[in-house]
Amino acid sequence: MLESLRTWATPYGGDAFLYISFLAVVSVIALLVLRDRLSTVLLQRFIRLGALIALPLTIIAMELGEQHWGVAAVAVAWAVLVAIISKNAITARAMQKK
Repeated sequence: MLESLRTWATPYGGDAFLYISFLAVVSVIALLVLRDRLSTVLLQRFIRLGALIALPLTIIAMELGEQHWGVAAVAVAWAVLVAIISKNAITARAMQKK
């Protein structure tokens, strides 16, 4: 099964695409599960951290060549999802305080 995934992922960045995708999915699921337990300051840090991780990954993927565009797309999508989830949790907390 892993070989078929590697074959499928080759045009998008190969193993790097699979590893980045796996880590992105796991971290988004963890954020969804833990967002109610995390402080507002930590959620704000996650927004900045998502951007700080996605930017170098995107630059590195573009420097590696045309075959690694999938890594850049996953990194940007992950950063956007982390930012949206964190922002919605912060907004919900602000609404509860009013």
